[in-house]
Formats: sequence, structure tokens, C-alpha cells
Amino acid sequence: MYKYLSGVFLLFISLHVCAQQRATPKIKILLLGSVHFNPSTQDVYQNKQINLTDRQGQVQLEQLLAQLSQFAPNQICIEVPTQKQSKIDSAYQQYLKSQYKLGTNEIDQIAYPLAKRLNLPTVTCVNYRGSFDLDAVTKYAKENNQTAQLAALDQFAAGTAAGIVAAQQEKSITDLFRFINSNEELTKNAAIYTAYATRIGQGSDYPGTDLVANWYSTNLHIYTNILRAIRPTDKSIMVLFGYGHITILKHLFQSNPDFDVVDVADVLKQ
Repeated sequence: MYKYLSGVFLLFISLHVCAQQRATPKIKILLLGSVHFNPSTQDVYQNKQINLTDRQGQVQLEQLLAQLSQFAPNQICIEVPTQKQSKIDSAYQQYLKSQYKLGTNEIDQIAYPLAKRLNLPTVTCVNYRGSFDLDAVTKYAKENNQTAQLAALDQFAAGTAAGIVAAQQEKSITDLFRFINSNEELTKNAAIYTAYATRIGQGSDYPGTDLVANWYSTNLHIYTNILRAIRPTDKSIMVLFGYGHITILKHLFQSNPDFDVVDVADVLKQ
């Protein structure tokens, strides 16, 4: 009888804990992949520069910000290393006082104005710079008769970048964000690593796979930085990051039961 009651009690406790867990609202997270408005010189395949400071650009930007503000994130996470948080805090406070001239990059054009609209105290730095040695992969391919695999990677990546450039020329900034955050484009970008880089290497050598492993490691660290930044009162988070990061980040947050990943298309509606 004692064992029976103990079992019932433990079952009750288990059901109670599960009910409490289910009752806790999930944090909504919007992973907004972006091209870099000012392309990095470190990127092998680059999009064209985006400048939204003219009148037409500001009109388009207003349309984008209006839709993003409806999501109403409690935090906006940006692609800046965590070590630079104090610098970002200072710049943002100057911006709020009209003492900071916005640059043309996506952080200044999107993150700062959106945070101001939402009365957020700052934007949150969550980037992590890991190892990414593409030169070593290229060198290995050339020295080990794998130039065909290297050429295939280059052709596919260049074609993907060309598609982004074409979209820049044809679409408004909101439509561009919809495009690059579509499953098709995110999959194309991820395939550069999973379908092409991993082909470089043979026998006991895995230079391409090691490159991809380091890329995953970088994104795992970014994911952890986002988790560390979340406060108990946060109900929704927006992450503004280079769109090449999004596929991995999306997988990580979709596998975390504390989060509800919001589709960009559901926020940036046509």
C-alpha cells in the first residue's frame, strides 16, 4: 500500500511539473537574416552595398521598421562581439540624444531606430568570432588534385551571391528581407558548406569538414550568447544577423522547447 501511494504521489508530482512547464509561455524569437549593407572585405562572395539614406531608401526603411515594430521584441540582438557592448551602449545613448549620426550599415539603419521606437534601453551584442580558414581548404584542394571540387564550390557560391545581387536591384528592402529569409535561399547558403565544402578532403584528411565544424562551432557560441542575454521578463527577441548564420541558429532554437521560432514571412507580410 505504501509503495502504491508513493507511486501515485510521484506521478502527481511529475504531472504537476509537466503542467507547470507547459504553462510557461515560450519566448518568441525572430531570426532576421540580413545581407551586410556595407559588405565585409573578409567575405569571399559579396552582395552589393545598400544605402538607404536617400529619400526613397528612407521610405522603404520606414515600411520595414513599421512591420518589425509590430513584433515588438523585448531585446534586439546584433552581430557585434559581446566584448563591444559598452561601445554599442554609448553609441546608442548618443543616438537617443541626437548626438550620433547614423551610418549606412544594417545596425545603424535597422537596430538603432527600431530599438528607439520600442523604448529599449540598448541593443544586445551577441556575436562570436570563431575560426574560419578557407585559405587552408583552398590550399589543400590545389595540392591534392581536388580542384574540381573547389571549382564546384566556387561556382555554386558565386551563383548564390549573384542571385542576391539581382534581388537587391529588383526588390524593395522589405521584399529583399523576405527573399533572403525564404527557406530556398537559406538552404542554398547552407549547401555551400554541407554539399560542397565537405567534399574537399580524402583519406584521413578532413579540411572541408573541419571548416564546416568550425562554422557550426561559431554559431553554437552565438546561440549561447543569445541564451545568456535573455532576461526572465523577455517575451520576444529579434536577432539581426548575416543570413548565412540563420539556418544553424534556426535549427538550434527550434530544438529548444523554451522558444517559438517566428517565420520572417509572418512578420514581413506582403
